[in-house]
Amino acid sequence: MPGIIVVAAAVGIVGSILGQAEVWIPRALVVLVAAAPCAFALSVPVSVVAAIGSASRAGILVKGGAALEMLAAVRVVALDKTGTLTRNEPRVIRVVPADGVQPDDVLRLAAGLEARSEHPLARAVLAAAPGLTAVSDVEAVPGHGLVGRLGDSRLRLGRPGFVDPGPLAPVAEGLEAEGATVIVIERAGAPVGLIGVRDELRAEAGDAVGALRDLGADVVMLTGDNATTAAALGAEVGIDRVHAGLLPADKARLVGDLRRNGPVAMVGDGINDAPALATADVGIAMGALGTDVAIETADVALMGDDLRHLPQALLHARRARTVMRQNLVLSGAIIATLVPLAAAGVLGLAAVVAVHEVAEILVIANGLRAR
Repeated sequence: MPGIIVVAAAVGIVGSILGQAEVWIPRALVVLVAAAPCAFALSVPVSVVAAIGSASRAGILVKGGAALEMLAAVRVVALDKTGTLTRNEPRVIRVVPADGVQPDDVLRLAAGLEARSEHPLARAVLAAAPGLTAVSDVEAVPGHGLVGRLGDSRLRLGRPGFVDPGPLAPVAEGLEAEGATVIVIERAGAPVGLIGVRDELRAEAGDAVGALRDLGADVVMLTGDNATTAAALGAEVGIDRVHAGLLPADKARLVGDLRRNGPVAMVGDGINDAPALATADVGIAMGALGTDVAIETADVALMGDDLRHLPQALLHARRARTVMRQNLVLSGAIIATLVPLAAAGVLGLAAVVAVHEVAEILVIANGLRAR
């Protein structure tokens, strides 16, 4: 705008100096009208409102135009495993006791430790246990497991990296190779058994990953699970870049590293995903099953539990960005054409105004295509 004012003033002043003020001052005013950015200003907002409105009707909530434009630019999609690629419905598939221990006793001890836990795996253990043993002094070790006391004995529960499965290690490795998460229970420093829990992949996970690849996005899995389990599940859906054994802070750090290769979208549903969602260029929450903190932190929320909405959202954002660019080029070209024609006296005020009104109608009509 300052540049246009300078140009218009120069047209009027130079013309007046040449002794034709009655010609050039009106032309200067026509130049100001010709450069009016009405269509230019409408180019992006109309497209953004249309695109966000249609996305919300499809169950994709986008928090503003900046999030929509950044979503269109995404080149790397990082997917959390639990609750995102999987159904978030874990179930116990196998209980392996140590020598001299009954399977039900293993489940009761685990249930006693897990009784107050909000972890998804705790629900699976509690659902499978015939009862629970009264365990005292239970404390969570973030990212690892639980500790407590039964009488004079110290209990520990967690993944093999936290609790040594001892002679049950080969069984644990076999379960992990099948894509199960292994929970080891230890009493007084000796393993009493292990529990295999599996959260099945969403039926549409493979299709969603394939669709993201077709859009040119690089797909990465991030999980706190062990490497063997994560690799097995990743292979089932076609993800070869798998980062396992991650704490919430590790996920956030890794997302920061991935951003060096281009804009990153992080997709998650749990409270453990919130730091990574905030670190990513675009945070995407699986809203139907997600926690409040994940939805609040994210820029986009998928309100359904169908992962195929993710590539749909990416494609929709890219189409909307194309419409925005078309509008910007159209309105910019009109201004670039009208200004010199107005300065040369080829177009008068009425013609310039008419062209601008037609341009606004075209920009609005094209912007509505983002629906």
